[in-house]
This record gives sequence, C-alpha cells and structure tokens, in this order.
Amino acid sequence: MARPTRHERKAELLAAILDYLMDKTLAELTFRSLAEGLGMSAYVLVYHFGSRDQLINDIVVSIESRLDRMRNTDVRDIDRAAWRDFLLDSWQWTMAQRNRHLTRLEFEATAQDIVAAEPRGTSQEHFRMLHHKTRDWLMVQGIPEEFADTDARLFTSTFYGLQFDFVVMNEPEAATKAFELMLTVFFNNLETRLAAGGQDG
Repeated sequence: MARPTRHERKAELLAAILDYLMDKTLAELTFRSLAEGLGMSAYVLVYHFGSRDQLINDIVVSIESRLDRMRNTDVRDIDRAAWRDFLLDSWQWTMAQRNRHLTRLEFEATAQDIVAAEPRGTSQEHFRMLHHKTRDWLMVQGIPEEFADTDARLFTSTFYGLQFDFVVMNEPEAATKAFELMLTVFFNNLETRLAAGGQDG
C-alpha cells in the first residue's frame, strides 16, 4: 500500500484530533497534551501544523467545512420545498451528538476570535453567508430587499440560537421542534409579506 501523502496524513490527523476533542476545549489544547492523547510524538504534530495557532486554525477550518455545501449552492434557483429540505438537512447534521461537540468547539472559537489580536473572521463570514443567501432567496420569492434583509437576519440569528440551545441543553427533540416551528413562522411570514405586497404589517 502506498504511503499517505502529507496532505492525506494531515487529514487523518485532523479526524483523530476532532475525536480527541469531543470532551475537551480548544483553550486547553497544547501539542504536548494532544500528542499524549493520541499516543504519538509532538514532533509529528509540529511537522504537520507548525504552530499551535495554525493547529487551532486548521481544526476550526475542518469543522467549518460542513458549510461548504451551502457556500457552493446558488439558493436563488431553489424552490420553497427544496429550500425547506435544504435547511432541514443542515439542521439534522447538527443534531448528531458528535456534531453537537463540533458546534461547541465552533462557538468556542467564535468567542476567542472576538478578542483575538488577529481574528480569523470566519464566524462573521459564515453568519453573513447564511444571512445573505436567505435574503437573496427571499428576494427571488418577491420580497423587497429592505424586508428580505430583516427577515433573513431574524432567521439566521434564530438558526444559530437554536444550535446554541442544543449545545447547552442537549435536548435534540425539543430543539428540533423549535426549529420546525421557526420554519413554519418563516414561511408563513413570507406568505404574509407577499399578500401585503412586501410591506410591513
């Protein structure tokens, strides 16, 4: 069997690191503790990641890759049923226990980024991405930009808030019921906007 390339080996290490972090925080992570936990030399980790900052960055990028599907989808071409299914699929990913902890790590990285000397900015980028994609989808449905932007921000904030709900409370059924209600409210609001010609109230 061919020896894995450095890129393949790094990907294998990241998968193992994410498993290791299921009951740990990014704040306590060091090359030494990680090497001991994985049963390998710290040199291997330094070779593949260089520095602790780069290691943390690669971990966060790996977690955030779950958003690649949304990033690469032109939501303006999606009808209402497909948009609902798209959002539900994304939510169901979050409801897995392993992914609950990945989301927890993502929130931790977000909190660190707020006060970092050189913030990654990816959390803002991803919030903005979901906000803008939802806004663009609403505009294609016929909602004026002013109202679409506000409705999309409410949707995005609620989406992230319910993820936080699950991370903190670990009640997937209750969080999913709230998410499904949020989708109902979202689509009912869309119909109300359209019936009123996109105007408020």
